[in-house]
Formats: sequence, structure tokens, C-alpha cells
Amino acid sequence: MSLQQEFNKKGFVVIKSFFSKDEINELFEEIKSTSQTHASIESLNVGNLTFNSKLMHKSQKIREIISQPKVVNLVSQFLGPDFWVRWDQAVEKGPGATTFPWHTDNSYSQLVDPHCQFWIALTEMTKENGGIWMLPGSHKQKSSHEYDGRHMIYSGNTDRAEFVSAEIGDVVVFSSFTLHSTTPNITEKSRWAYVVEYMNIKHIDPYMVKPLLIVAKEGKPHLEYVESLPGEGSLYNKLKYLKPRAKWRQFKKDLLSKGV
Repeated sequence: MSLQQEFNKKGFVVIKSFFSKDEINELFEEIKSTSQTHASIESLNVGNLTFNSKLMHKSQKIREIISQPKVVNLVSQFLGPDFWVRWDQAVEKGPGATTFPWHTDNSYSQLVDPHCQFWIALTEMTKENGGIWMLPGSHKQKSSHEYDGRHMIYSGNTDRAEFVSAEIGDVVVFSSFTLHSTTPNITEKSRWAYVVEYMNIKHIDPYMVKPLLIVAKEGKPHLEYVESLPGEGSLYNKLKYLKPRAKWRQFKKDLLSKGV
């Protein structure tokens, strides 16, 4: 079974030793350095679970790493030859950090189209240190979520969930429609991951602040900041976000009325 076939069937694939230890060390040091000088304040931070996003916009080295040929070659198998990065974030799950509930990433992004999650293991991921669980095949169906004041939560059946074990340098690629969760870190060391969200250049994010970072064209690395994507002028893309935008405005209005 090819990677693309496995991805289409399960909603995720694991690529072992995609990055060497030296490559991970270089990326990890750059993430730490950039995070220290450009820390972001994230609403999902709680206790020893912390996120630092949009690091790609703050580091040329990170932009080069996430657009290098072998990354573009891999992601092209799932998205096609032209894509951009809508989001990235470094995630530290420190000792004592709690569960991150079951969810799809589209429940947070509020997007209609899928994006490809590129999860890099900066440290070993185990059941004990809060590694990731996936629900195979869940990307093929719509999953309802409820908002609890912090998280978008899926509370359906997850009995078929699989734990994804990863060593340093492994990569987990999964659909933003795939249900996943991470468990508490009961060890004495932090679990680190760096996640990049790639999206086909035809698909837009109407909520994203410009400029936007294109990383691949015609299956080759292509770093370019743009003020708009080709699909933004599409009537189809405009129409399919009319209802989601109205729903999102009502959702925010309801939160404000509740004092959230």
C-alpha cells in the first residue's frame, strides 16, 4: 500500500526517521531560540501545556526547513504540487500536562477544506509522555464538536483509536479532518512536537491575516509571501464561506453574551 493509499484509508501515515538527529537538533534549537525572542500568547496554553505559533514568520531558517525538497516531495503526495502554510506551532507538553481532548483541527480553524498536518517529533512520543492518538478513518465523516470555553471537543465513540508511537525525527502526516487526542504527560520530561499545516493553493482561509506564505509550486520548493491566493477570487470559495462566517459570528456573539 502506498503512502497516499494509506493516508486516504486511515487519515494519517507515519514516516520513520524522516529527519536525522542533526536535522532535528538544528530545527529544535531554532525553535527554542525563536520562541524566546518571539513568544506568542495562546488561548490554549494551560499549566505545562504551551503552544508557540507562527514561528515560520519569525525565522528564515524555519521557512527553509519546512520548504526543503524532501518535505515538498512528501506533502505533494497528499496535497498536489502547489501549497502554502496556513499555520505552524511548537507544542511543549511538560510534566503534569493534562489531556488535550478529542477533536479535529478543522473544528478549531473553522475551515471547509482540509489541510495537511505535518507533525514532527522533536522528542520521543510515548503513551506516558502525552503522545498522540488517532481514530483511523474518521476523516471520512463529519464529526460534531462542542465548545467548553477553551476546547472544541468530540465526545463520540473512540474505541478504535490507535496510539502513534514516534521516535525523534519521525513525522506523522494526517488530515485536519482526522480525530485525534493527546494524553497526560506523567513523566518528568517534556514532550515536544512541531506542527506545520499545509494547504492546497486553491483552498483559502478567509480568517487568516495576510501576507500568506507559499512554500511549493509545481512540486518544487518556492518560498514567496503573497497578499492573496489564486482561489480567493473564486466565486465558489466565496459562497462556501457565507454560512460558516455567519455561524462563526453568531458563535462569537453567543460567547460574549455568556461572558466567555
